[in-house]
Amino acid sequence: MLVSQLAVPGEGSDPTRIAFRWSARLLVAASWISGALFGAYILLFFGGTALSGEAARWNESLEGLYDGERVWGTLAIGAHFLTGGILLLLGPVQLMRSVRQAMPGLHRWLGRLYVLAAGLAGVGGVGFILANGTIGGSLMNVGFGLYGTLMIVAAERTFTHARSRRTQKHRAWAIRLFALTVGSWLYRMEYGFWFLTMGGAGHTSEFGGWFDGIMMFFFYLPNLAVAELFIRAGRTGGGSTARLSAVAVLLATSAFVIVATWVFMTDFWGPGMISGMTGAPL
Repeated sequence: MLVSQLAVPGEGSDPTRIAFRWSARLLVAASWISGALFGAYILLFFGGTALSGEAARWNESLEGLYDGERVWGTLAIGAHFLTGGILLLLGPVQLMRSVRQAMPGLHRWLGRLYVLAAGLAGVGGVGFILANGTIGGSLMNVGFGLYGTLMIVAAERTFTHARSRRTQKHRAWAIRLFALTVGSWLYRMEYGFWFLTMGGAGHTSEFGGWFDGIMMFFFYLPNLAVAELFIRAGRTGGGSTARLSAVAVLLATSAFVIVATWVFMTDFWGPGMISGMTGAPL
């Protein structure tokens, strides 16, 4: 799967290549830790409450997630949560070069699981929208539906190119898939940061505000733009200007991830993990 994403061809002693490599590693490390924490929160809170027969408590996280009268919609969003948690926890393992080199067989099988989970997450999300719709109405249906569709396409392309041993295309699509799989995590991170800095301006409880409208697409389209920048900057022919631009974006994104992770872990994810394991209300 996500093989050698941090490798920069022809690195040598070029300072822009070195800066690009280390800024990329910083972002990946911060994202790994944050994504793993969020993945643990998903599995412990949503999985824990479901196993204890209290799936209705999903609505404590977001109103409308659980509807006992719409079984297929509930199953679809449950599959979405389960596979999403797996994706966030598997991502760091798949990016470890030591695992790929020392245990290529494990890397390949985990890669298959990763692609399968991504495809199911996309199908589950789209299935929930078709069955239940979203709290934000038509615009959110379109935005989230497009996200799920892109996830399915990226998973298929990543797997197909890997099977055909088209290494460069596989690598590019794997990066795009990873950028999409962190979307649900970033959605919450970006909302949290907005509430922290702007007090929730442009947000309504029905997700019908101007900021809500932006966020229906913002949590994944910029990720894909950064992924494309990363792909182009990592190529042998990438120029110094492109690499320096990538470094600036990567460092700024790392700072955001670190600050937002701290806020979310202390205020939301940590309490949610405890709640899912103990049954205590959020």
